[in-house]
Amino acid sequence: MSMRAGWFGSSIVATASLTAILAISASAIAQSAMPQQSGDPITAGGNGTLYVGTYARRILVLDEATMQVRDTIKSQVGIPDLSLSFDRKHLYLSDPGNEKIEIIDLATKKSSGVFTLSTDSTKVRMWGFSLDPQERFAVLLVKAYTKKKDRYEVSPPTLLRYDLAKHQVTDTIPWPRGEERDGAQIIFSPKGDLMYFFTSDDVLIYDANTLKQVDRWEISRTLFEEGLGRIAFGFPYDVYEEPGFYTGLFRTTDPVNHRAQMGVARMDLVNRQLDFYALGPSQGVSFRLSPDRKRAYGIHSEVGNYQFWTFDLEGRRVVGKTEFAGRPRMGLVVSSNGSQLYITTAGATIDRYATSDFHHLGQINLGADMTNVILVPHSSSQK
Repeated sequence: MSMRAGWFGSSIVATASLTAILAISASAIAQSAMPQQSGDPITAGGNGTLYVGTYARRILVLDEATMQVRDTIKSQVGIPDLSLSFDRKHLYLSDPGNEKIEIIDLATKKSSGVFTLSTDSTKVRMWGFSLDPQERFAVLLVKAYTKKKDRYEVSPPTLLRYDLAKHQVTDTIPWPRGEERDGAQIIFSPKGDLMYFFTSDDVLIYDANTLKQVDRWEISRTLFEEGLGRIAFGFPYDVYEEPGFYTGLFRTTDPVNHRAQMGVARMDLVNRQLDFYALGPSQGVSFRLSPDRKRAYGIHSEVGNYQFWTFDLEGRRVVGKTEFAGRPRMGLVVSSNGSQLYITTAGATIDRYATSDFHHLGQINLGADMTNVILVPHSSSQK
């Protein structure tokens, strides 16, 4: 989550008229958020569902087969950033100030409520949010900002367990070794019985019910190969990955010649096993799995040099780099049948490319700028 600066003003002139103008503008944006297709006729990239967060404070629900809006969901937290529950039945929306979380049931498209820890005098910002797979609770990393007459007092970073059924904080989780952090990576086991707390050198394993440490995994040894150097791997989430597995790019620096290298790693978190291989010199490129996990795709993005990368995960190599007309900031989504790539965010358009030859298939104009996009494959879609 990114921090955004607050704005404070004192003018109250013409407040009513300004509110009316803003309301009319928001309504116009929402009404115009109907996809306009340019390019070839729609060739289905799959039959999943795309959920698109927008600056119009709505979520657009698109049928992947037609790329048409099937429904809209109004956000109660303002401009929404979207994340998906493990069972893919709920969306979790966070507001730009990281003070509120809203839960949307995808089957009904209804909100089941908003929670916040802020009060009139204290803003509590949630800089980290780790969801239990069974959705019993979430682990929050928070800071409290209390307004005084002449200043704001900022609390130390704190880990909390928030009960999603009771809508209340039930526990404060001590920092491992008493070392406070501004960030924390916490991953749950697929069953939700264990929490993996990542430090710079190892992983501390907690019982998710008692919040007590039960084991320790010296990951620095697992992620180290003689002569290669320490491997940095972020455990990225991907909708096409098997539960408990994480596949993505790793970076490492040769300790002798100090050359930055990169490769692909796949981690079996539960069994603490790692398979990885080097690709070559490190470059700035993203990484997204295909539905069959045999290939992956990425974007290399620099002004004047935008490329699609194709990774052959079975052959353990990069098999193609194809230039295309990109834009300065891009998100990449692989279609649910693997035949297309969707270029999303920033802006109000989704560009479609064929994975066979990276031919540009067309552009969808949504009529509203996007925050982020989540694709739910058909087998997990809520109809």
